[in-house]
Amino acid sequence: MKNKFVDFKVLATSLCCSVVMGLISFAFLKCLDYAADFRSFFPLCYMFLPVAGIVTAFVYKRIGGKSSMGNNIIIESANDGEKVPKRLASLTFIFTCITHLFGGSVGREGTAVQIGGSLTSNVADYLGFKNNDRSTIVLSGISSAFGSVFGTPFAGAFFGMEVCCVGRLSAGAVIPCFACSYLANFVTQLLGFKHERYAISSIPDFDARFLFVFLIAAVCLGLIGKLFALGIKYVKLAYSKIFKNYLLAAAVGAAIVSLLIFALGLNDFEGLSTWMQGTAFNGDAKWYDMPAKYLLTVLTLGAGFQGGEVTPLFSIGASLGIILGSFLGISPMLCAALGYAAVFGSATNTLMAPIMLGIEVFGGNNMLAFVVVCSLAYVVNGNRSIYGAQENIEKIISR
Repeated sequence: MKNKFVDFKVLATSLCCSVVMGLISFAFLKCLDYAADFRSFFPLCYMFLPVAGIVTAFVYKRIGGKSSMGNNIIIESANDGEKVPKRLASLTFIFTCITHLFGGSVGREGTAVQIGGSLTSNVADYLGFKNNDRSTIVLSGISSAFGSVFGTPFAGAFFGMEVCCVGRLSAGAVIPCFACSYLANFVTQLLGFKHERYAISSIPDFDARFLFVFLIAAVCLGLIGKLFALGIKYVKLAYSKIFKNYLLAAAVGAAIVSLLIFALGLNDFEGLSTWMQGTAFNGDAKWYDMPAKYLLTVLTLGAGFQGGEVTPLFSIGASLGIILGSFLGISPMLCAALGYAAVFGSATNTLMAPIMLGIEVFGGNNMLAFVVVCSLAYVVNGNRSIYGAQENIEKIISR
């Protein structure tokens, strides 16, 4: 088995799990749609966020165990064989839906990755897979989750491998990650879920001026991704130091989010806020869209709510990009597309995933622009990540 590039049992197990992940992703995405519909029907639901925060904190403290580690335990499972609690998948599914239902500003990627990683980790342990074989199956679950939730299977495969530093694992993970990401996405789309795609026709001439402009844009986008990761980390740290009672910390954190929504009229920035991407690519983004979404998402996740980070990062990046494009004198829509990908790459400390994401979502006409800007934003980030376990792994490898 060790002489084979891809073991049949590993591939077959991964593919079976990816079909299940495709089904779960479809159900999860539909639940988020229902939550958004509920908020439209009852716009004052954000007033109950403190109750939702207390319940979330209590359940995770009492029965969650290591589930509270979220994506960090999935990364550790892929790299070091860490056991993942079976209840993690159901807990994160339920409480992410609750966060969305009551107006928390979160995404969906983090939840999907936790579900995919939990599913494959437990299946691999049950079937007796060890070492690289087990890691490959877990990586395929992460890839399946990302690819099916966002409809970007190529980026999903790269994300699964990059976020867990697959270079130190096995080359045999490549084919399962790609195959599973595509299969899970196929299942989700077969059931009827459609993902957004945008056409960006502007293709700049890459002379010295444009390279300089893209350098400035990349630095700004990379810094925002870095600040996003740091913001969540330090908000959580501040709450833990100020409040010794974890329930009080959850209540206060949630109350701050509720008060901001009420005082500043930020209802539109609840949940996924995917409308921000549409307005950015239509040239209608407002200057306050990016800071409003940034602040609300950092405070929601910092208060301990369940939910992903990546969809908010897309919205933040696109809204910032169109402002930068107008200021720097390049196509605002192109800069919005670059922001969409580069801020995500910076915050997740990934390089190939955002480049592939940009090509899948916006087409290959501006591939060189995505390569340049995402690469520079990745460098500017300086190894910061929304996933603490990823930072720790990179530090170990660099020694």
